[in-house]
Amino acid sequence: MAETVTAMREEEDGSADHADGAQPERVKRPRVEDKWVDGLLQYLWRDRLTLVSDPRGVLARGTGTGMWAAGEVLSDYFADHEELCRGATCLELGAGIGVVGLTVAHLGAKVVVLTDVARQIPLLEKNAAANEFDGQVLVKELDWTKEEQRCGLQWKGCWSLIVGSDIGYDPSLFEPLCETLREQCGDSTRVLLALADREEEGEPNVQDFLEAASPYFDASVLLERRAEPHQSLTKILLLRQRRK
Repeated sequence: MAETVTAMREEEDGSADHADGAQPERVKRPRVEDKWVDGLLQYLWRDRLTLVSDPRGVLARGTGTGMWAAGEVLSDYFADHEELCRGATCLELGAGIGVVGLTVAHLGAKVVVLTDVARQIPLLEKNAAANEFDGQVLVKELDWTKEEQRCGLQWKGCWSLIVGSDIGYDPSLFEPLCETLREQCGDSTRVLLALADREEEGEPNVQDFLEAASPYFDASVLLERRAEPHQSLTKILLLRQRRK
């Protein structure tokens, strides 16, 4: 991301849910200029979100400091299928900077909970605050390997939508991820995951995750898209939990 920033822009964004249960309205507010603030890069993305990335490692280090192609692909998918978002109760797993969950919130979700491991929370909170959803978006710590956290979310079993992007890169986490999904899914929950189908030798691909998930979930591929020619193909999966 270049440090030279360009023009002022004007943003349309989501507002908070109303007390009477009405759907959130999108309101006009001034677009922000892309800029560095306290070592973090703040920028407008897709004319719908203000994102805060951390390429210098001020608040976070590792894979969760910026947006990955799978997050871009899944966010664009929801923008093309707004009906999935309107009125939704949405959980994002391994949220990183929260681009997917924030997109769902912008498109009319009732509540979105962005989750990740403890070291990611400060940057995730920065992104939630930058978009001013006023209680519509919450940030919670969730480590899939900790049973008390897998089982402890307030809306367990009540999610209409669970989302995640590029969260299938570590085979050692396939089982904890599946256990988290099983704990949080209800009978009507849709799980949409965007996973990079890596082709490098020794790297896990989408089929590896599907094999790990197959005892618990039925899966179908909704979309395949390569965000850039040099990047891995991203596949968007729809998972439905098998009845126990």
